[in-house]
Amino acid sequence: MRKTSRQSERKKKLGRNDLCPCGSGKKYKKCGYMNDNHEEAEKPEKPARPMVIPEEVRLEAMRRFSEHQRQEQERLARFGEIRPQIAMEFQGHRFVAVGGRMHWGKNWKFFPDFLNDYVPMTFGKEWFEAEVAKPENERHPVMQWRVGAYNYMNAQQPQADGTYIAAPNGFMAAYLYFAYDMYTVAHNGGLDDHLLQRLKNRDMFQGARHELFAEATCLRAGFTIEHENQKDGATRHAEFTARHTATGQQLSVEAKSKHRAGVIAMPGPPQPHEKLSLRFGHLVNDALAKNPPHPLVVFIDTNLPTRAADRVYVPESINPFRPSRLMNALLDRVRREHNGVDPYAQLIFTNHPYHYGAPDELDLRKQLLSILKPEAVNHPEAIMRLHEAANLYGNIPNEFPAQH
Repeated sequence: MRKTSRQSERKKKLGRNDLCPCGSGKKYKKCGYMNDNHEEAEKPEKPARPMVIPEEVRLEAMRRFSEHQRQEQERLARFGEIRPQIAMEFQGHRFVAVGGRMHWGKNWKFFPDFLNDYVPMTFGKEWFEAEVAKPENERHPVMQWRVGAYNYMNAQQPQADGTYIAAPNGFMAAYLYFAYDMYTVAHNGGLDDHLLQRLKNRDMFQGARHELFAEATCLRAGFTIEHENQKDGATRHAEFTARHTATGQQLSVEAKSKHRAGVIAMPGPPQPHEKLSLRFGHLVNDALAKNPPHPLVVFIDTNLPTRAADRVYVPESINPFRPSRLMNALLDRVRREHNGVDPYAQLIFTNHPYHYGAPDELDLRKQLLSILKPEAVNHPEAIMRLHEAANLYGNIPNEFPAQH
């Protein structure tokens, strides 16, 4: 007779990693089904203890969150619905992101310091060196503004830390406003290469500058930009299509600027201010002739010295609002030429007369007038945002964002 040990006669104990004999195919430790073959059920996991946040930590987090919300609301109110600055300091250099590009420099203590260098960085070294070599009166308007701004700042008394503080004259305002508009477009939608080449061209600059202003304004109003195919010669195109992110409202946008002899690189001697033309109907008609696919918004730069511009912009009455006699005549004429119908959704007239001031004269007063036709669009709030954004022109951040 074969002897067997008492151990071999006992029921073999299952290991935790053995297959469960219940037939489930699971390891014993994972099977929760109870039958005669199970010696113990898997112990349930203990519930995680709830995290206890100290009251002072919770209050500080709420305070910081509220402060961030307040600052963001202030930023949007002052600079529009655009991306915040992306900048930081590292090893003595300031790094600034613009769209998908990174720029860096050593002497950018304030954001306008960066803007001073942003134009030559974008236009390129060859363009800059070619402009420096030209006689002053033949230079590109941007280069003339840049030199005028530096001459003005160098005439100011520096502070104890070597920095300068001064209200801008016309040259400084023109240069910084242009640089900030270019930065805004590049940082929020991308600077179209066709527009960039026109901006660099002295003869094309005035119209391209106003188109840049129109793009920056649309971006500040919460629109996205889609450029038309300018190489398609079969039809005339608007400058671009703008889509309001909040409402989906699409608009065709045109930008027109009044050219005047001797101003912004235009040939000929400047005319006396009292003899300047105050007619702008042909600019409106040229925009309307393009027959765009969406409700039309036309940005019109009247390009006038302040006293002459007052005749166009100062209304005959405020309550009820009635435009100036000259503006009312223009609107009536456009309406008559289109069978009694206003063929646009919005006309945005602006006057930025920085180039009419003397070198030692502070930046001159800007003017804005919007003619809105809410019935021409599905979402009137979209064109109202355009008016509000146009009124933000000239607001430029002075500081870089704080690092935490």
